[in-house]
Amino acid sequence: MSSDQKVRSAGARVGASLLVAGMLFGGAAAARAAETLSYATYFGANDPLVQVDTWFMKEVEKRTNGAVKFETYLGGAMLGGPEIYPGLSRRAVDMGMSVPAAFQPSDYVLTNVTLPYVTDDSVAVTYAFNQLASKTPALEKEYSSQNVKLLYALGFSENTIWSTKPIRKVEDLKGMRIRSVMSIADGLKILGAVPVSMGFGDSVGALQRQVIDGFSSAPFLTSISVGVHEFAPYVSDGGGMGVYAVSSTSINLDAWKKLSPDVRKVMEEVAAQVPDHYRTIMDSMVDKAVDAMIAAGKTQVVLMSEDEKKRVRDAVQKPLWDKWIAAASQRGVDGAAFLEEYRKLVAQHVGSNNYLPGLERYTKKKK
Repeated sequence: MSSDQKVRSAGARVGASLLVAGMLFGGAAAARAAETLSYATYFGANDPLVQVDTWFMKEVEKRTNGAVKFETYLGGAMLGGPEIYPGLSRRAVDMGMSVPAAFQPSDYVLTNVTLPYVTDDSVAVTYAFNQLASKTPALEKEYSSQNVKLLYALGFSENTIWSTKPIRKVEDLKGMRIRSVMSIADGLKILGAVPVSMGFGDSVGALQRQVIDGFSSAPFLTSISVGVHEFAPYVSDGGGMGVYAVSSTSINLDAWKKLSPDVRKVMEEVAAQVPDHYRTIMDSMVDKAVDAMIAAGKTQVVLMSEDEKKRVRDAVQKPLWDKWIAAASQRGVDGAAFLEEYRKLVAQHVGSNNYLPGLERYTKKKK
């Protein structure tokens, strides 16, 4: 081989080596460019709310071709329920799901518009609340003022009361020590019960040990996911209190602003599809929960009569609604008009998805 040929051969080998190195380091650079967002919630992996968030994150990863990835901390592994939204504000976590209207009620007054005795249709609440958030600057500001951006919210399944004795009429509630929070606690107090402030997870064990007489502010699906149906002697609809809260899935505002416009667009597109996804999976989730109750065979379902439901509603609905209206009005918002708009949006969606509450579905299946 001539000297020129040797030089050309050596050059080719060096060029090939540089090309391979470039490809390798280019790949590493691309990997480093991927944004990893931390996500925290105090709900467990089996909870339907977490399952929806998981779907959202997988869709974002897929549609951004891996430009965004998520590191998840479930079941309070990073932050407990009360710490998630304060943690989001200071970016202790990038993204999270909790119930800020329960844990920081003075900061999230308008989010608490999801009052009892409006509906037991959690899908309708999901559509209505997200529509309200998209068209109401005051609700958007409620989150942005805390340095977070609301991505979407999900209506809890209907409230239940799991108890050591049956609750068939208003008088049965008198003196019962019932774990409850938010408007459910206010309502039960009006009805003569004794609200007990206690964490959701701690309440399950407390009911099992009969430290308390009842466990409420307990969405049907979430209650089944933590196994209350495996030991509670009775469960009641509490007179049809229905959906009383939403979970809020949000991202730290600074983290949001650092994402590229293309990534933000994808996240907003997926977030807009969450209510439809929730609707498609709810029937299956409720059916599975009812089947789990039937299989366990531990709990007797007690539904109040229509007359008793009216007694409960007549006693509790107006005081609860008036209290919220006053709180919203103190924030400079016409509380009565805001609540009426929410109710109108709910009414537009009720019945369109044929949602049947869990305890009613249980009773129907058992016939």
